[in-house]
Amino acid sequence: MTITRASALARQISPRSLRHLLILDFEATCGDSVPPDEQEIIEFPTLLYDIKEAKVLAEFHGYVKPTRHPVLTDFCTTLTGITQETVDSADTFPAVWSRFNEFLKVHNVFRDPAPYAFLTCGHWDLRHMLPAQHAYYLAKEPTLAPLDPIFSRWINVKVAFRKHYKKKQNKSMTSMLSQLQLPLEGKHHSGIDDCRNIARIVERMQKDGWKPSSSDLWEPKS
Repeated sequence: MTITRASALARQISPRSLRHLLILDFEATCGDSVPPDEQEIIEFPTLLYDIKEAKVLAEFHGYVKPTRHPVLTDFCTTLTGITQETVDSADTFPAVWSRFNEFLKVHNVFRDPAPYAFLTCGHWDLRHMLPAQHAYYLAKEPTLAPLDPIFSRWINVKVAFRKHYKKKQNKSMTSMLSQLQLPLEGKHHSGIDDCRNIARIVERMQKDGWKPSSSDLWEPKS
């Protein structure tokens, strides 16, 4: 399905029909020797968050072995905490992507996508990183599972936070935690820890009156 069809799907969703968030935060190869257009996902975490219950129901987590720049830079390891040994023993993207799609199927995301929406901390993850990574591997493996339209619309928690608390600028994850007087748990730039911290931000925003809805969705212009 195309982004245009995804846009049509989004328009059919009533403003209060969201029931679940898929909180996602990739980590990718980085450093002076890695051009931005050759970055690869090395950590793939997602939390299934129940909006009504305000809690995480399930987690998906996988490390990914990079192939374009297989040796991590010291900067990348320091930033993310991901070691060379970790990615060397991980599966490449197609296998992790297949497992992630199975995770979404198990939780009925593809069968009835309307109540679900991805939530990210910024636009980079789904606007750039995943489409670029998927396109690169699809050219090599035509049988790779496609990008479902649900990946073409998401809530940027930075924007939702700014609007809800009437701030002038978007805030970083650590700034949002600080403003809410919530301590950082785990390591910043560990993808799974960031997802869990973002879930805590979402939970607090809900306590402060935020109601995630389709009106919060961002989608590329078709």
